[in-house]
Amino acid sequence: MIRLATKRDLNTIVRIANKTIEVMNAEGSNQWDDTYPTGDHFTEDIKHSSLFIYENAGTVLGFISADQNLANEYDNLKWNLPNDQCGTFHRLTVDADHRNSNIASMLITFVEEYFKELGLSGMKIDTYSINEKAERLFTRLGYQKVGEYYMEERTLPFFGFEKRL
Repeated sequence: MIRLATKRDLNTIVRIANKTIEVMNAEGSNQWDDTYPTGDHFTEDIKHSSLFIYENAGTVLGFISADQNLANEYDNLKWNLPNDQCGTFHRLTVDADHRNSNIASMLITFVEEYFKELGLSGMKIDTYSINEKAERLFTRLGYQKVGEYYMEERTLPFFGFEKRL
């Protein structure tokens, strides 16, 4: 089941995110750290009704934040779809004990359907270039890479992807 997250879910969400950061770091990815994502990010997501969780038998197994807040860095990419007609997602996370269970795909598909119902025609997303698992997932789900951009605090590029809904 996928539903909106509530304040009651916050501790579980932060615990899953922290465990994910440990796993990502152990795999050689520094995309996330102790400054991102934090409980404050998730609190804001909950406040804006943009954080959705996947749960099974009452246990939170993953989550995704969905909105139309495109990163300023996206302005440096050559997109095919107009910004005002696109949604995006952030902080896609699956509990480390439940990876490779198709939960990430289900969360992304849910967000795509959610935005289609809102009348949007596309998705724009990104990932740090070192996150090859995310790149493979996005490609498998029909996203096309449109380019790369750099952020001050990272040495490697981020890749931008888009998909027509």
